[in-house]
Amino acid sequence: MGIVSITNGTIKADILTDVGGRIIFFGRIDGENVLESDPALWEETPEERITPTPETLDFKAYNGHEVWVGPQSLWWKQQDLNENKRHSTLFWPPDPYISFGNYTILEQQNNKITIESEKSPISGIVITKEIEIDTTGKLHFTATIENIRTTAVEWDIWFVTRVNGHNLNFAPINSPDEVTLSEPSHPYQGRPRYKTEEGFFSFTPLDKDPNYEECTGKAFIRSNHPLIATVCGEELFVLQYTHHDAETIHPEQSEIELYNFVHQERKKSLLELEYHSPFQTLKPNEKMSSSMSWELIPLNNIREEREIRKILTTFVK
Repeated sequence: MGIVSITNGTIKADILTDVGGRIIFFGRIDGENVLESDPALWEETPEERITPTPETLDFKAYNGHEVWVGPQSLWWKQQDLNENKRHSTLFWPPDPYISFGNYTILEQQNNKITIESEKSPISGIVITKEIEIDTTGKLHFTATIENIRTTAVEWDIWFVTRVNGHNLNFAPINSPDEVTLSEPSHPYQGRPRYKTEEGFFSFTPLDKDPNYEECTGKAFIRSNHPLIATVCGEELFVLQYTHHDAETIHPEQSEIELYNFVHQERKKSLLELEYHSPFQTLKPNEKMSSSMSWELIPLNNIREEREIRKILTTFVK
C-alpha cells in the first residue's frame, strides 16, 4: 500500500499503488523528478482518497504516468451500472477503478515490480503492470489487460505520461501532414503554438498566444517513429514504444498524441505524452499487452534545440 520504490542503484521509480498503480516519480536517486506529480497528494489518508464506485465522477490530478483504455468515447459505453453516463455525450472522467483504484503487489524485487488492479465493472477488465529498471537505467513498462466479463469488450491500451507543460518536446515525423491539431478544450482558450522543424513536431509553449490566459490542444501524430522526447531540467527524457500500422489504431485516436495545457505560469502548465496500442476486441478471459521504455540522457549543458534533435535522430530508425 502507498508508495513503493524500485531502483537499479542509480535510477529509481516510485509507484503509488493505492491510486491507480501510477508512477509518480522517475529520475536519478537524489535527483529531480522528471514527471509532473504533486507530492502533497502522495501521503493522503484513505479517507482523502477517491473511492471508486460506478457513480464516482470525481477527478483529482495525481498526474505522473498512468494507464487508461481507449478510445475516450467508449469509456462509459460498455457498462450498464451507470445509465446516465452510458447515455451521456460527456465522456470525462475516466474509469475510477482504473485511475484511482488500489493495485495489489504480485511480485517485487529491488529493481522490478508486478502489480494488479482491482476488477473494473465499468471497463470490464483487470490490468497488470510490470515495471523494471535494468542495469543501464532504462525503465521497461508492460501493461496487460484481461477481459473479466462473460461477453466481449473492445479497447486499446492508452499510456499517459505527464511532464511540465513548459518543457521542450519532440516527436519525429516524416511530414507536417502527419500531424492534426485539435481545437481547444473550451471556447475561452486559445490554441497552443507549435512548429515542425528538421523532422520533428514540437509544441512551443514559451511562445504562448498572449491573447489568451490558457491555451490547450492535442496533436494527433500519425508517424511511423514511435518515440516522444522532452527536456526535463538537465535530462533528456526519451520514451519509446512499439509501432503498429495506422489501420490497427482506433480512428478517433493516433498512435502518438501530445496534449499541451499552456499557462504563463510554469506550475500551472501540463504536457501529456500519450500512446495508443491497437484497438482490439477481447473475448472473455482474453488478454492483450502493450509495452514502452523510458531512458534519461544527461544533456551536459546542451540547450540548443538543433543539438537535441541530433541526439534524437540516433533513436529514429
